[in-house]
Amino acid sequence: MTSKKTLKLRVIEKNQTATDNFVLNFPNVISSFRVALSPVLIFLAIQKNDHLFLWVLAVSLLTDCFDGYVARYLKQVTEFGAKLDSWADLITYSLMLFGLLLIWPAIFNSEVVFLLIAFSCWIVPLLVCQSRFGRFPTYHTLAAKITAILIAPAYFIAVLYSNSLFLRGVLLFYIWVALEQVIITSILPKWQSNIAGFWTAASIARKESDA
Repeated sequence: MTSKKTLKLRVIEKNQTATDNFVLNFPNVISSFRVALSPVLIFLAIQKNDHLFLWVLAVSLLTDCFDGYVARYLKQVTEFGAKLDSWADLITYSLMLFGLLLIWPAIFNSEVVFLLIAFSCWIVPLLVCQSRFGRFPTYHTLAAKITAILIAPAYFIAVLYSNSLFLRGVLLFYIWVALEQVIITSILPKWQSNIAGFWTAASIARKESDA
């Protein structure tokens, strides 16, 4: 006999609205855990406890590597999950910047120009997407994923070894990430999450025009 839980999951899989808004699944728990770590990181940064801050940050960044993979593996990719992951990313990166300011001010001051460039590259695609679709971009492009992977070692090398060259390179790569997101927003016929790159958006646009 089919269990009630199995029936419920089948209903969710066949109902697009339910899929888009399904909240309680394992990938979303992982993303929520990252958000829950934010008060801990804030406290450690204020206390200037550099060792514990880096350990907790490492845990947060490691979980970021798994939530998307787990969502795809378990076939639990949802619109809500994409939004939650994006918000968790924003909070984590903001707290990395916050920790840099309070615990390693010398590095923050020396890299402030590159940090401002990266921040501008984050805010511009957000404003463009908000203006066109009335929603934030949750594209999770390949370029953005590569940057997310590289930012962790770049950050740790900068604060542990006082070498910011790698960090500068990653921050400058945000220029392409931002440009691609603006292109995606410009050519997508309607808002959509989880777009691998501008080529995916172009394919979607062509299919819509041919329909």
